[in-house]
Amino acid sequence: MVSKKLIYLIISVSIIIFNHKIESKTILITGSNRGIGLEFVNQYAQNGWNVIATSRTPSDDMELIKLSEKYKNISIYGLDVTKHKQIDLLAKELKDIPIDILLNNAGILGGNENLQKIGNLDFKSMENVYKTNAIGPLKVAEAFLENVITSNEKKIIVITSGTASIGNVKKSKYYKPLYLYRMSKTAINMGYKNLALELAPKGVHVGIMAPGIVETRLLQQAGYSGMGMTTKESVKNVIRNIENLDSETSGQYILFNGKILPW
Repeated sequence: MVSKKLIYLIISVSIIIFNHKIESKTILITGSNRGIGLEFVNQYAQNGWNVIATSRTPSDDMELIKLSEKYKNISIYGLDVTKHKQIDLLAKELKDIPIDILLNNAGILGGNENLQKIGNLDFKSMENVYKTNAIGPLKVAEAFLENVITSNEKKIIVITSGTASIGNVKKSKYYKPLYLYRMSKTAINMGYKNLALELAPKGVHVGIMAPGIVETRLLQQAGYSGMGMTTKESVKNVIRNIENLDSETSGQYILFNGKILPW
């Protein structure tokens, strides 16, 4: 026969569990002020996540500010991923916050298609493209690693590009060299492949995600305007891939539709 004391104990524990508030998961997103970055903020906020949205000059990012007024689970911070001191300072400020998903979205094209052809290359611009697209995401991953390890999801993501695939490069009517952009994205693919292997023992899953051809300002600069999907469609697909990311797919080069791309 169950004693009254045991019954009371069971009831008390049940009440505590029932009333316990499950904390929302947290995502940090770089390059949140426009394009797919802004849409990532929008969709994760709608899904109830605590969103740490960062951009270089948040004070004049009106769309992001408006979104944060609509969703109180969005917090905005200034961050230029090419400034390592800024990255370290923000990591120090957020050191006690577990970050379930560290989403490295910030990226630049490096000039229009005419400035990314042999004979007209701007090597000074190339340095800045590498700092933003390749070095920045690696520095951010290193700086916030402990935040990720202490979380439940333990995921580090970089938004890359299908144009970084060496295996898929071919001459066609749609081909554009885009040396600065392509090379920087291929570089970060290698960086995050290494990251996936090194962090696997810590239970961290690393996603190398290509969002597809998306109608953004970057696409217009690249000379592909009118060929892409909406940011809403792209982000929805990438979020699905992030959710499905596990030890088997960690470190793989994944297109928005789930297809594995050749390196």
